[in-house]
Amino acid sequence: MRSHLLRKICGAATLLATSVSLFFTSGCSGPKVTISTPETVSGFKLNTFVQIDSYTSISQDVLDNALNLCDYYENIFSRTKEDSELYKVNSESSASISKDLFELISTSLKYCELSNGSFDITIGSVSGLWDFTSDNPKVPDASLINEALPLVDYKKVSVTDNGNDTYTLTKPADVIIDLGAVAKGYIADRIKEYLESQGVSRAIINLGGNVLCIGRKSSSDNFAIGVRKPFAANNEILFALSVDDTSVVSSGNYERYFYADDGTFYHHILNPRTGYSYDNNLSDVTILSDDSLSGDCLSTTCFCLGLDEGMKLIESLDNTEAVFVTNDGDIYYTSGASSHVISN
Repeated sequence: MRSHLLRKICGAATLLATSVSLFFTSGCSGPKVTISTPETVSGFKLNTFVQIDSYTSISQDVLDNALNLCDYYENIFSRTKEDSELYKVNSESSASISKDLFELISTSLKYCELSNGSFDITIGSVSGLWDFTSDNPKVPDASLINEALPLVDYKKVSVTDNGNDTYTLTKPADVIIDLGAVAKGYIADRIKEYLESQGVSRAIINLGGNVLCIGRKSSSDNFAIGVRKPFAANNEILFALSVDDTSVVSSGNYERYFYADDGTFYHHILNPRTGYSYDNNLSDVTILSDDSLSGDCLSTTCFCLGLDEGMKLIESLDNTEAVFVTNDGDIYYTSGASSHVISN
């Protein structure tokens, strides 16, 4: 299902995209009022710009609490933050872990299996050698990559629900888990749950490349989510999607990248089998799904699998669609995706 390039669509939302207590007071008292101008909170969280817009009238405290969940979960899932839960257990062979960490690792391992290791959360020993956010990024020494590659194997990781509200992670102590590709999806789902518990029925959660919609923008209008044109300097929109109570997640080679001194292009989606960036003629994969965690896992998984295998995977799943963009700008839709596209 090949398509011509879509023209820029103006007015669409752009998909560029310390512990806090989870026991917030409910405060719900009857139906909430739908508003046309959203109540908004934003900040730089999870190494990206985060914004939450509520089209249901709600207190600023609720929005602030929702934003603060980013900090709470970063203290669980961060690979690099020294006081995070994941950082601490990454150096252990067996450790008790929280329910949140158990759920995210457990789900991620299913997608590792689904991709036959093309996506692998134990990429940490390799991803730790790359720094795509540096002012002067460099390609790691080949010998270091070769030393790290044997440690990349999701089959060496297991998590156990002990049945008494305790959970265990087991792995070799030198295997490093990196949840950077999937954590935002889990966090977006938790923010949605919290907002809904506070009576929010219309909202949009934007965690960088992860957008999650609660309901519709209004009783008559869906949300319009713009997908950024790869490598466009001015955040130009390649196409926009009309969605209702849906997650839209994009992964692409234009998010974090650099050119080496010899002109070779490197980006942050690494091949677990080589230790270097994937080179499969894809620049973007956008997933539409019911929840953000599935979308996050699938956007990375499908990018890793490539166009043909990625399309095949999405067509095998219920309530899931995808849009693939190749390096030369061709756009491919799964069978139900084109119905969401807004055209000029």
